Amino acid sequence: MSRRINLLCTNIGRGHPFYLDGILEALTRRGQVGLVREHTDVLAVSCDVSRWAWQTVRWLYRNGSSPGLLSMVYNRLRASADYNRPSLFLKVMGRDVRRRFREDPDPLVVAHPTLVAIMRGKSDLIYQHGEVVVPREAAVAGASKVLVPTADAAEASIRAGYRSNDVIVTGLCIEPSLVKQAADHFAGRLDRLAGRGCLVGAFFTSGAEPLQHVQKLTRAAVSAVAGGGKAIVFAEHNGRLTRSTMQAFEKRHFPVTSLSSEDLIPSELPEILLLQYCSRREEYGFAARLFRQFDYFVSPAHERTNWALGLGIPMFIVGPSIGPFAPLNREVLLSAGVAQPLDSVSATDGFGGLLEELRITGALQSMARNGWGRLSVRGFDRIAEFLITTYGN
Repeated sequence: MSRRINLLCTNIGRGHPFYLDGILEALTRRGQVGLVREHTDVLAVSCDVSRWAWQTVRWLYRNGSSPGLLSMVYNRLRASADYNRPSLFLKVMGRDVRRRFREDPDPLVVAHPTLVAIMRGKSDLIYQHGEVVVPREAAVAGASKVLVPTADAAEASIRAGYRSNDVIVTGLCIEPSLVKQAADHFAGRLDRLAGRGCLVGAFFTSGAEPLQHVQKLTRAAVSAVAGGGKAIVFAEHNGRLTRSTMQAFEKRHFPVTSLSSEDLIPSELPEILLLQYCSRREEYGFAARLFRQFDYFVSPAHERTNWALGLGIPMFIVGPSIGPFAPLNREVLLSAGVAQPLDSVSATDGFGGLLEELRITGALQSMARNGWGRLSVRGFDRIAEFLITTYGN
């Protein structure tokens, strides 16, 4: 007998919600979107004090990643989080979520450790952990099944208390729209990375747009363009990165072409293309439309770590590493030889020269090759297959 599934996200930041978006996209591409009964978020099902608690967490995420006392408090709170132990705050946050889904007989898929802790013990609770690293706060027991991208992540889940047959290794979770075209564009990217033509870089920040990341991304983009390259900056509409990009390039008298999701992308890529999105889906659409042009990308070490490890795109990591995932992702990226750090202001100001140096030595090509073909990139397809087989007709 077929059953329908529910997808529940925190809708805080980009990373964890992105993983559920990818599951929905994979099911849609297979003509199985009807398998999903509801795709919602915690704010939509919470009210009163529970809603206030989630809004407080969202506010801390947006404001606690910039320098200052608040950042120190936020990082200490995250470092001390233990979702395997009950807490009053988790109880308050989860009141309405539990009320809505606890007795629901349909399977529930979540991608954030707080929701595993809140819904612990629910039948058919599926925890999708899409990151390649598993920091302490993410190793949360209590789900029926855990979906992880690699064997190393599976071992961490088993150490957290899961039985090996309840942990499913899926492969890297990368947007299906990018995986579909990755092989077609890899050879062309290698040629450009070895040649003397113009290189095109994509620049991304995290959902919180921390000031330190924004400053380094902006300076790196300016340096890349000044060195003869082109920059595609992905930024929240009227957000911090949008304002910083406009100001920095106008100061250098470089014209900026700014587009929204409704605009046509010019056939001839301008020197600086600023793509302003209003939602995650708009951002995904921009990335799919321009992916073939990406020669490298610059980003914090968050969920796009999977791009560098699986799509053969050299990555440049802007610091500092914020939160529990970024420092561990950084170690994986550097160890795999797919990324280079951009930790200081001087490094970002000299980014254009670094690109040319890495190109001449062949290091850019090596970074791309190191991130191609070593790991499966069909994570979302594998998850869709599991859900269809388990709960579909």
